[in-house]
Amino acid sequence: MNEQLPTLSRGDIVVRGHARGVVVTVAEKHVLVVPLLWGTSPRHRADVHPICWEASVSLHDSVIHCGTWSWVNPSHQKRVGQVCIPTMRAVTTAMRREAEARQTERLPAGLVKSTLAFGPMMGSRGRRVGAPSLG
Repeated sequence: MNEQLPTLSRGDIVVRGHARGVVVTVAEKHVLVVPLLWGTSPRHRADVHPICWEASVSLHDSVIHCGTWSWVNPSHQKRVGQVCIPTMRAVTTAMRREAEARQTERLPAGLVKSTLAFGPMMGSRGRRVGAPSLG
């Protein structure tokens, strides 16, 4: 008998074993999934707190970790809920920012101008002019 693949769509919350994730993109034979982590504090610069969701599992205190993503087989995933559209926009934006940041980090040193106001000053000890000397 011919097994039919589950129909997953963008924003679905999927479960495989103990791992949970959010579907970002659906291709012909694979889906792009970002993991769901539990904990109230963000652990990475690309973490997103879900705004709202409709799920059969409790996602209280969860964080969507957009720093890592993977292509998985949809036949091994079980749909248990869905996140809202504003959350998916935040996930897409976080993934885009993370990709741009990683691309900038791969550049050789000296190509990107410092974002500090005056840049690092060689020989500066951080004291203001006219401050009493300690030694």
